[in-house]
Amino acid sequence: MEIRNICKILTVIILTFTLACYGGQKKKSRDVKKIETPAAAAVRLDRTIGDLAEVVAFSPIPVKGVGLVVGLPNTGSSECPPQTRDYLRQYIIAQLGPQNVNAERMINSLDTAVVLVEGFIPPAASKYQPFDVTVAALPGTQTTSLNGGRLYTTELKLIVRVDDAIETSKTLALAAGPVYIDHLGNAKANLRSGFVLGGGKSMQEYQITLTLLKPDFQMAANIRNRINQRFGRDVASAVSPEIIYLSVPEKFKNRKVRFIELIKSLYITTAAVTESEHINSLIAGLGSGKDREKYETAIEAVGKNAIDELLPLLDSDNEQMKFSAAKCLLAVGNDSGLKILREHAQDSSSPFQIPAIQAVGEYARKNDATSLMRRLARENNFDVRYNAYKYLQKYDDTSIIRTLAAKDFYIDQLIAAGPKTIYAARTRQAGIVLFGAPIKCQPDIYVESDDGQIIINALPEEDRISIMRKHPITKTLMGPLKCSMMLADVIRILGETPTTEDKEKRQLGLGASYSDIVALLKKMADKGAVDADFVASQLPLVAQ
Repeated sequence: MEIRNICKILTVIILTFTLACYGGQKKKSRDVKKIETPAAAAVRLDRTIGDLAEVVAFSPIPVKGVGLVVGLPNTGSSECPPQTRDYLRQYIIAQLGPQNVNAERMINSLDTAVVLVEGFIPPAASKYQPFDVTVAALPGTQTTSLNGGRLYTTELKLIVRVDDAIETSKTLALAAGPVYIDHLGNAKANLRSGFVLGGGKSMQEYQITLTLLKPDFQMAANIRNRINQRFGRDVASAVSPEIIYLSVPEKFKNRKVRFIELIKSLYITTAAVTESEHINSLIAGLGSGKDREKYETAIEAVGKNAIDELLPLLDSDNEQMKFSAAKCLLAVGNDSGLKILREHAQDSSSPFQIPAIQAVGEYARKNDATSLMRRLARENNFDVRYNAYKYLQKYDDTSIIRTLAAKDFYIDQLIAAGPKTIYAARTRQAGIVLFGAPIKCQPDIYVESDDGQIIINALPEEDRISIMRKHPITKTLMGPLKCSMMLADVIRILGETPTTEDKEKRQLGLGASYSDIVALLKKMADKGAVDADFVASQLPLVAQ
């Protein structure tokens, strides 16, 4: 990593720690509204906040750590550098207590492997916000596979190399969870490395900080006032002539990048005539056909004051202008253009179909959004259906039935007509979505995993599915377990922990890893064991 990038990252961390030391937003006495402003020349206001200030180090923070993957079927190793071994031994004892664990034996076991863990804390992360991490066996060790393993809780720190002050560096995040190794690609999977999907957790709240390009008490106060006028009281706090702290409003908690875009586009003025001229120039930009999204962002930043100028555009002959006006109106709280957005969202030939779906999903009232998304969930286009699912899930709609498998991944069944699709998430959170549920397996099937460890079969005359798995360590046969023909039940049986109920003395599940289940589902779809397409998301973009 380049030195300048490290400096930026250190800057944001130092600012965060400084805020914590001084009480952050609670220190109202530091706000410039409490400070006497000296007489100065008139401040020019007809500019955007982006012209006057910049966001400090609003970028991902790279973190690393060394940890232990446990639960391996004799595929781990005991090798690791002495300094790393000492650190792990002390950390394990601190976590579990010396009377509860033999740390040295745990590290030496072939059922464990020492790994390098890396990830990026998202920009302006909230406390406990999840993110993907990579895990990789240390170079030179005899670990052969991390498949089926689980990352033991690992400290992640801002360090260039894991052997650089790992014991004394500040812990910025923790990581833990099942290891996902991707078996879907054409190339043979590298079993010595994988991902923990959503396994990283930020351990602190990161403050968003604006820094004025030219320090000025009055300008800091003007910017603070404009932000609070647009987004609500106490969103911005000016603590010096050059520093303004921002709190993210609840509606933007999951859209922080959008919030920053809007902040930077806010126009600073106290004159209604000047603001009207600004709005008209933005609307003219909408009609130019260039940088449409930039102008939409700037108009959304203006807020409700732009409504009167936007309403006439709903009758425009220019479809792009009409769409942009409808989108901007909905974004600022006016649903006059909702009908236009619905029409684009349901028109497969419209170039604005996906943006229209996203606009309704983000800005419309819950009932308006869910009623549209339920209709779109029946469409043939998978991108349309997936976007509809995201917003139905956002609003906890009753058309989605969610269950958990061993608390490691979710199974969502989207009850809707239309094509049946199995979707496997490979980033942020492990989960499988069954579009067009319920999805049933075909009768008379036989599917075996590539490694021969799992067998799923059903005889022609049976209405039940039999599932067997070889134990990864003892190689004894687990099962067969019987379940219904419903694919959701098959997935649940595969993923549930292989424990025994006290009363009925029967096995609950086979404890297969999410990696193996995803690969098996693709094979079932390819072989026609289920009449459904298979789609997987992209892999995490953490290996940067």
